[in-house]
Amino acid sequence: MTSYNILLKACCVAGRVDLAQDIYRELKHLESVGQLKLDVFTYSTIIKVFADARLWQMALTIKQDMLSAGVSLNIVAWSSLINACAHTGLVEQAIQLFEEMLLAGCEPNTQCFNIILNACVEACQYDRAFRFFNSWKGKKMSRSFGEDCNNNIRPGLVHNVTTMPNGISNSHILNFAERFPFTPTTTTYNILLKACGTDYYHAKALIKEMETVGLSPNQISWSILIDICGASANVEGAIEILKNMADAGIKPDVIAYTTAIKVCVESKNFMQALALYEEMKSYQIRPNLITYNTLLKARSKYGSLHEVQQCLAIYQDMRKAGYVSFTHVRDKLDNLSFLSYVYPCRPCLFHFKSYVHNFFNTFGCL
Repeated sequence: MTSYNILLKACCVAGRVDLAQDIYRELKHLESVGQLKLDVFTYSTIIKVFADARLWQMALTIKQDMLSAGVSLNIVAWSSLINACAHTGLVEQAIQLFEEMLLAGCEPNTQCFNIILNACVEACQYDRAFRFFNSWKGKKMSRSFGEDCNNNIRPGLVHNVTTMPNGISNSHILNFAERFPFTPTTTTYNILLKACGTDYYHAKALIKEMETVGLSPNQISWSILIDICGASANVEGAIEILKNMADAGIKPDVIAYTTAIKVCVESKNFMQALALYEEMKSYQIRPNLITYNTLLKARSKYGSLHEVQQCLAIYQDMRKAGYVSFTHVRDKLDNLSFLSYVYPCRPCLFHFKSYVHNFFNTFGCL
């Protein structure tokens, strides 16, 4: 059995669903003739293979096989099932699986809680995510589940993901919640930050709460906060956050800078975006393709020779960094009709257009 489990684990790591299916069919045959018996590790691994591939229906089929064989699901199997449904947008099914796990007496870990919260946020159910979070913190899970899910629950067996058992009271679920306390992590708060939308002050309050409970915001936390500033066109706030990161001893990374540059670009503050671009280079932070694309797409048209030179300089940096040709910029710069105002003399205009053409030829972009 150990050899088969190792093979299934290898399939899980490699994402080979087809091989895992073949191995599982062989194992079921061997079990049917009495040569071996599948254990919890075997079942949980094959469930994870299907769950990682987002084949939630196949994963639920294995769950039924597991229960029929009298094998109880472990935390790996439960979290994989919940994650499979959550990643395919099946929020209700994910929540009902979570309730089944509680009723089965399996202790959920923080990852399970976070999966449910993230599923709500990805489905734009922001209020629901905050209700769950606040009730879990206060050990009042029964209220949050009862308000949102009871209308969709029909009497049935606990083993069926689409149903909940009849006669289970709110106080019963609350007892399970008290046995399995919820401890938020930085990832938990990062998920909730994404649910703040354009509410910068709500997001700031979450950052403060993180620090109060002894957690430190990480790069992702600050980047989400910068993005929230962008949603509310708060350029000053985005710049302030970059400074706060440095004050907190966290060096802004390329994601934080790119997000801040995006905020400036969307607010039509191209000079500030360029200043951030130069700042990140001075700190030896290498821009990525998204950084370059954000800057190069910032201008829908060019109003001066200086602006064209700025664009060409960014393009040159991008090419030196090894990124592929950006035809969007080439096409825009190829139409330089505005230069008739900069160069009223036709020979001068012709020479400048030749300069641009030769620039792209130099980097093999034409």
